[in-house]
Amino acid sequence: MSQIKSQVCGWVEQGHITQEQANTLYRQVTVLPDASSWRGLIANLLLWFGALSFASGVIFFFAYNWQSLGHFAKFGLIEVAILLAIAAFAWLYYRANSLSTASHSLRHSHSNYSNQSNDSRFGATTANGVLLAASVLVGGLLALVGQTYQTGADPWQLFALWALVILPFAWVAGFDGLWLLLVGLINLSIGIFLDSFSHLWGAFLDEQGQLLIFICLNLAIYYAFVFLDRNVVGRWHAPILEYACSLFAMGCFTWLITWLIFDDFFKGDGFSTGVISGYLAHLVLGFVIFRYRLPRIYPLALGGFSLIAVGAALLVRLMFEDNDPIGGFLFIGLYIILASTGLSIWLKELSRKLKPLSESMSELEPEPAARATQGKVGDIHEQQ
Repeated sequence: MSQIKSQVCGWVEQGHITQEQANTLYRQVTVLPDASSWRGLIANLLLWFGALSFASGVIFFFAYNWQSLGHFAKFGLIEVAILLAIAAFAWLYYRANSLSTASHSLRHSHSNYSNQSNDSRFGATTANGVLLAASVLVGGLLALVGQTYQTGADPWQLFALWALVILPFAWVAGFDGLWLLLVGLINLSIGIFLDSFSHLWGAFLDEQGQLLIFICLNLAIYYAFVFLDRNVVGRWHAPILEYACSLFAMGCFTWLITWLIFDDFFKGDGFSTGVISGYLAHLVLGFVIFRYRLPRIYPLALGGFSLIAVGAALLVRLMFEDNDPIGGFLFIGLYIILASTGLSIWLKELSRKLKPLSESMSELEPEPAARATQGKVGDIHEQQ
């Protein structure tokens, strides 16, 4: 399918066919989503919103009735809700496993196959949605303990303990929603911890050093999921988490390099030299990995646009110190336009080259029903 689309694009660019003819060919070769696909998408959206609404409703209920509820009522309410959610997850999990044989027999059906691939792509199953609600309720329980008994713990300890408690949930389910919640809690707890004890390290770890910690942490998480997803099918497949971690890490990296350019770029101290060397090394390493080893467009685009932003900041620093700012703005504007256009054209051509490769690789992967039994809990389309 991707080869046909790429060939049609080539025919349009070469002038062999018109755009109207290309649109006709696209409509003929493209499989449009049917009614069952839309029902599956709406059901998944309602599932996630319902799970989060249930957890939020329980928390807001005893928060609103805080004065009228006793200690035992508060703890009993949220603990019963957590136990019910975990019990529902266990029942749905075993029910999905019992339906795996039927799912294998129906995988040749087009509608069921498309729904399975959509459901298993991000772990969007009823069992995982219930487990996400239980994970949110765990945070409410920990906050209730701290508020009731006034433990005196710092806020970062709440989020760190919350992340530690739901780590087994994320490991068992292995889907984007829980991994994203877990990594978000880790970043939040580290940020609050660094802010709470900033007076202890002072000059040893300033704001730039703290920013570097977030960069290293999220890059480590990103590369861990990238390479584990390559080796272990299913459990570590979390593309939304990979997008979020890489975007946050590269955004912080670009911000830090720009900060150093306008702050002490020309001082040549060890910290600035190390950070800039690490930034350039990361760009080169990322290009080699995601261009030749694991071809991906998104990390290449992040690195390219980050380099354009850093180059623009460097030009601003070099040109606006002693030169006319009007001519400098014109030159920098042209640089940004030309560099962004060139990078976009290169990414577009690279995407066209990589589509046939990704399609051939997807044909070698296990079928959705088989992937469900290799680690992704509940990733079986629950149809009779």
